[in-house]
Amino acid sequence: MKKILLIFMMVSVVFSACKDKADDFTPTNPSISQIVPTMGLANQTVSLRGKRFATDAAANIVKFAGVRAEVLTASDTLLTVKVPAEGSTGNVTITISDRTSKGPLFTYGTVAVEFDYVTSTYAGTGSVGDTYGSLTEAQFMLPNGVSFDQSTGDLIVTDRTAQTIKRISKDGIVTKIAGTGARSSINGSLSVATFNNPYKSAIDKNGNIYVADNGSNLVRKIDLTTNTVSTLAGGGTTGAFLDGQGTNARFNTITGIAVDEDGFVYVADAVNHAIRKISPTGEVTTLAGNGTAGIIDGDWPNVRMNRPTAVCVGKDGFVYAADRYGQRIRKINRHSGRTVTIAGSGGSASNTGSQVDGEALKARFNNPWGIAAAADGTIYVSELGGSGSATHTIRMIKDGIVTTIAGNASFNAPGYVNGLQGVSRFNNPTDLAVDNDGNIYVGDMNNYVIRKIVRVPKP
Repeated sequence: MKKILLIFMMVSVVFSACKDKADDFTPTNPSISQIVPTMGLANQTVSLRGKRFATDAAANIVKFAGVRAEVLTASDTLLTVKVPAEGSTGNVTITISDRTSKGPLFTYGTVAVEFDYVTSTYAGTGSVGDTYGSLTEAQFMLPNGVSFDQSTGDLIVTDRTAQTIKRISKDGIVTKIAGTGARSSINGSLSVATFNNPYKSAIDKNGNIYVADNGSNLVRKIDLTTNTVSTLAGGGTTGAFLDGQGTNARFNTITGIAVDEDGFVYVADAVNHAIRKISPTGEVTTLAGNGTAGIIDGDWPNVRMNRPTAVCVGKDGFVYAADRYGQRIRKINRHSGRTVTIAGSGGSASNTGSQVDGEALKARFNNPWGIAAAADGTIYVSELGGSGSATHTIRMIKDGIVTTIAGNASFNAPGYVNGLQGVSRFNNPTDLAVDNDGNIYVGDMNNYVIRKIVRVPKP
């Protein structure tokens, strides 16, 4: 009996020892089970959920595809981390006391799209012409510019080769505002005034219309309280670059125009590689660029631009410019002229563009030609095709991400197709405007129509 009891005691000791060893064997490596969100931008804050994190934030070494991130807060099961700017898509790892574990995949430079973008034909028949009437009856010759009149809710169209400025009322009727059809730059009443290749227009809060009269290098003003057309700035001499008062100033190929809440007008002076600013009384100064092509951010006069073709004023009060040959979007302080690049990573000529969506400063553009700002701060850009490709797309810059919302660069050819993003096609979309509801209107110049892009929430 004693022998049996002794054997039982020995077995119990061995079992207890084994159990104690099993209890002592617990994982010591940290573990990441979830990243929220799994897609995002540089400098965005994300959450890492898991086990065995250090409660001292600095003791957690978190890396995104090998690039260390800043840990903001820490607990045993949750870290908040700032996504590093130099990182890229790949696995997230965590190291604590030389013990490293690999976590889930994190994707850079993309966000889930909340909306579908549906393109339709808003006005025009698709055939070249110069007729008026309903949206389905009216015809355009080369609708180069389109702008939204906040005072009326109407659209203003600059019909380039028709040499006219047209209105599309919010009720859907197309009428003429000014221009006889003759190609010249005569001031006077609306019935006698003429234009010379008007490219784009802008409308101030009082309903005055400013026109980039490209063929004469003039900035024209249509005053609808007096029903007259006058010259705000420019002397009509081609190839010059000169600041000054009114008609003493000189421009070289004005292609874009915008106006701010204070009545100051901004023009994209393309061949002078500059953005010019015009006071309500007609005094012209240079805001950014100095006549020499280049891509340099900073303060005037050191800023360089490369054939800017469009400008708009954002709700934040900054001027945004589509720098065509620079293949970039620039942001300019309208008071100081300080300029920074907010989107686009390369290019110096018409054939050096490309089309890459994603993180704004890593994205690429192909001949951005039109630009518009929505009330929520979203920037929309229209692209022409370059000499080596054909893009014909509408791009969106929102929350630091560039996304193609209409057209498809992979077609590598112009077209005329309505429908969702990726399906719709354009033929030289030259300008954009955004209404109060966020609808986007596009001057689809070589399809001779105005297109409309509507956001539709995804299911």
